[in-house]
Amino acid sequence: MNGVSPGVATGLATGLAIAVGLTGVIVVMFALTKWARRRSTGAIATGALMSVCAPDPAFENTIKLVEESKRLQSEDDEEGEDKN
Repeated sequence: MNGVSPGVATGLATGLAIAVGLTGVIVVMFALTKWARRRSTGAIATGALMSVCAPDPAFENTIKLVEESKRLQSEDDEEGEDKN
């Protein structure tokens, strides 16, 4: 390796792989943006599919709301049984 230690070579290879990967992602994003600006049907379909795979930013809040509504429902059910 021409005087370069194996640890340094591995670090350089990892850094290079990350740089190439990020560059590839940026290029793909620019291509998708250009495609979407032309209002292509394929771009709209791709965007819809990507939004399905994207995480829900309000996921935790949604879970809390569902748990709270289940708790309230179970309390209401218990109160209804106590009245009978």
